[in-house]
Amino acid sequence: MNKSILLIILCSIGLVVATELSANEVLEKVMNRTKGIDHSFQLSIHKQQKEKPDKHQILKINLHWPSAGELSRMSYVETLAPDNLKGVKFWEHRYKDASPSKRWMTMPITEKLKDVTDKNPNKNEFNFSELEITQAIINNHNNKIVKHSRLNDRDVIILESVQRSKKKIRKKLWIDKEEFFILKAEFYTKSGRKSKTIDLSDLSVKNEITFPQSIHVEDLRKKIIYEVKIENINILPTFDINDFNPIGNNVESN
Repeated sequence: MNKSILLIILCSIGLVVATELSANEVLEKVMNRTKGIDHSFQLSIHKQQKEKPDKHQILKINLHWPSAGELSRMSYVETLAPDNLKGVKFWEHRYKDASPSKRWMTMPITEKLKDVTDKNPNKNEFNFSELEITQAIINNHNNKIVKHSRLNDRDVIILESVQRSKKKIRKKLWIDKEEFFILKAEFYTKSGRKSKTIDLSDLSVKNEITFPQSIHVEDLRKKIIYEVKIENINILPTFDINDFNPIGNNVESN
């Protein structure tokens, strides 16, 4: 009788272990959480840097997944503030065959369209892509689950990713165990020094999808703090698809 009970317990433990997600599978769930769901939202970004005036920027971000064709995702970003950047637009096209993404933006003042595919993001500005997970990011990092824990009254998976390049940049992610969104991120230099922290809070549910509405970023090396608000979240909006295609007579080369 005791042997039968022990066998049942061991089988149950084996089933739990067998169904436990790997680090890469967790990241893929984060990546696919809103995949295929058109949505838009507004980012209000407040930047504070020592001995420099505060900066404020407002962006409207629109994301569309075409049902047919070669593109997997189309992004369209409008700058709403400040006044000197108002009207600046940004586009990104991603491809189903994993070809490199293409990016364009309109230039301030001239409003000319410029191909910025090969341009790196400005490291001195808030970059929403730091919280994004793509298949390339998963493949280019060594990923492992550190432990399971609790954060902000939610069960989380703490995951560590180390870049496979010579830089060996390391990051830790606190990922909600049930809904697979990122609640916290920490970035480390090659030497192991913490360089940046990102905390997400003020959770809101839209169409049964949970979205953090507040992001607090501290760049410890550059002494920069960002307070970001995610507002006006709209799930399955009615888009004018033409807005997702760069329009302009003059395209400047890189």
